Amino acid sequence: MTALGGLKRFFTFPFEGSDWQKRFFIGAALILLGWFIPVIPLIFVGGYIVQVMRQVIAGHEPALPAWEDWGKLGLDGLRFCAVGLAFLLPGLLAYFGGMGLYMLASLFLPFSMQLAEAGRILYTLIPLFFIAVMMILFISIFLGMLLTLLGAIPLPMAIAHFVKHDEVGAAFRFREWWPLLWRNKVVYLIAWALCGGLMGIAYYAIITVYATLILCILIPVLSAPLSFYCMLVWAAVFGEAYRGGYEPQEHPA
Repeated sequence: MTALGGLKRFFTFPFEGSDWQKRFFIGAALILLGWFIPVIPLIFVGGYIVQVMRQVIAGHEPALPAWEDWGKLGLDGLRFCAVGLAFLLPGLLAYFGGMGLYMLASLFLPFSMQLAEAGRILYTLIPLFFIAVMMILFISIFLGMLLTLLGAIPLPMAIAHFVKHDEVGAAFRFREWWPLLWRNKVVYLIAWALCGGLMGIAYYAIITVYATLILCILIPVLSAPLSFYCMLVWAAVFGEAYRGGYEPQEHPA
């Protein structure tokens, strides 16, 4: 089977199957709850996304599984978050490190002026110091974006490898999953284009609502189902892309 064949099913499956309304509502409600209770509800959503991807990798049609075995959902969600954090952490550290340095330098400004007035440092050193801080800030922002992008691109394949083998360590066995990505690179790029486009549409829809000012208070309610839908499509599309790269190895011609 050609990977990603019949693209429509990846976008319609969240609204199909028995009891899909209840299953979709639970996921959206957990994301909405995440606005008020940090992290914990989203862990269970992550575990559910792992379940969807696991079904697709196993060769089943994408579908919404029942919300069962919450202990397993929580464990899968924690592992899902751990893999994602590991891949994105270098970029986040570079970005927030530069922002932190800039904030500390801003707090130091009044003290530096006092030191200059007391003759302990030269006035000319103050602008030079802040120019250096601004340069570090811009470099950290650029480096943070670059490292985050480099981590995000292969992240779905790493997560899919962890899901297939049901162990976190599999996500970091690059020699195992990188050939799968490279073998199926065209489909993988298509998967990124599909998911990126979908997330872009959802983002601009939320921004449009935010710009109305009056409806902006509804953003949590509106963004929850949109976010859950995008995550479901992401899991199904990249699960299929991963399986498409794995099948030649399991079924040689």
